[in-house]
Order: sequence, then C-alpha cells, then structure tokens
Amino acid sequence: MQLPFSIASVELFVLIFIRISAALAVMPIFKHRAVPQMVKACFAVAMALLIVPSVAMPERAVTATIWDYAFMGLTETLCGLLMGFAGQFIFFAIDVCGRIIGLQSGLSIVSTIDPNSEIQSDVLTQIYEMLAILVFLSLDGHLMMLEAVRASFDAIAIGGLSLDGKLAEWSIVQSGDILFRGVQLAAPMMVTLFLSDVALGILTRVAPTMNVFVLGFPLKVGLTLMFAGLTTGTIAGIFAEQYADFARELPGFLRLLGN
Repeated sequence: MQLPFSIASVELFVLIFIRISAALAVMPIFKHRAVPQMVKACFAVAMALLIVPSVAMPERAVTATIWDYAFMGLTETLCGLLMGFAGQFIFFAIDVCGRIIGLQSGLSIVSTIDPNSEIQSDVLTQIYEMLAILVFLSLDGHLMMLEAVRASFDAIAIGGLSLDGKLAEWSIVQSGDILFRGVQLAAPMMVTLFLSDVALGILTRVAPTMNVFVLGFPLKVGLTLMFAGLTTGTIAGIFAEQYADFARELPGFLRLLGN
C-alpha cells in the first residue's frame, strides 16, 4: 500500500515544526504563561502544515544518516530560540527603564515575583511591561513575529544556520541600544527624582532638625506614581518608535543567521 505522503516530507515537517515550536517557546507574547503549552503546540503544528509545501528539503538532508538528521534538529532548535530571543530585545529596554526608576525612587525595596517571567521585579517594572505588551499587541507585533518566522525559511535554509562573529557583533550592538533606550524611557522620571533629591538637600540645610529620611521616601514615591501616570502616553509612544526600529532591523538579523 502506497502512503499518501513520502518519508522525506514527514522529515521536513518535523524540522519545520522544531524551528517554529522553539521560536514560540521564547517569543514575546507567545511565551507568556497565560498561553497554555497545548495551545502553542497545536499552533506550531498548524503553522508547520501551512509552511511545508513552500519549503524545499536540502539535498544533503535526503541522504543524511540518523545522526545527521538529529544534528539538523538541534540546529533548527537553536535557530528558533535565537529568533524568539531576538524578539525579547525590544522588551528588555522597558525592563531597564522600570528598574532604574524603581531603584531611584525606592520602589525596588518592595519586590514581588513576577508570575510571567518568574523573577523578582518591582511593581512599577511589571506595570511598564504590561503597558509594553498592550502597545505591542495594538501594533500587531505578534503578527510581525509570526511573519518573521515564516520569512526565516526563505532567509535560512533547513539546517543552514550560520553562527559567526557577526552574530556576536549584532548582540553587542543591541545590548548597547537596550541600555540607551532604557535610559531614554526613564530620563524624564530620573530628572524629576534628581531635582527632588536636590530640594530635599536644600531643605536639610534650611531646617537641620527635620527628619528628611522620613519625609523623602513618601515624597519620592508620590512623585514617581504621579509622573508615571502623566508620562504613560510618552513612554508608550517611545516604545512604539523602538518597535518600528526593531521591525526594520529584523530582516537583516534573519539574513545574518543565514550567511
């Protein structure tokens, strides 16, 4: 009895599924704990079935041994993880912003475990991360990431992942941009809190008997909450601009992995 599909097509489907599932495991929005693992697995299977007809199996994979095929599976896993992790770079800046403000305002004293990332984080950082997720969804960022996964099969052939010094250089440049963008987002609040510290210092010289430590903490927390509410729109706009820059740079990153 002849099967309605070939063994080569099944092998190709498995490799495509591995890359997609690895990307979804660490990709923004999809890695969220609110998305069940079963849903992500079914979604990866559906995407793989849609993509299989448009992807060609490399010639060397046809005559490959079981060990070569396993190595290609590991390569596709790494490729998917790198794509998903690259999508996280845009959210690292907002995390840096929240941590800088939390440290300067004193809110970092009270930290809780973020159920999404399972790491300790202050409340302001979690609020900014939720704001970034909402902006990301409103700009169809999740669809852009899915399109990038599909485009990766055109830029990076199955088993054709290339890791060289250019990838390390790209990572270093992006790390510098993360710090710059995080400071850019936190700059208005940093200036405000700095001026409040200067005012408290002057107050200490004018009224030495006043307990500035008791007065300063609630004052800085109050200023932080007030200005955080006033600058929410500005931060959302800056994040949207950073998202646009990332969307323009993503195709270049895919070509970098395929060289």
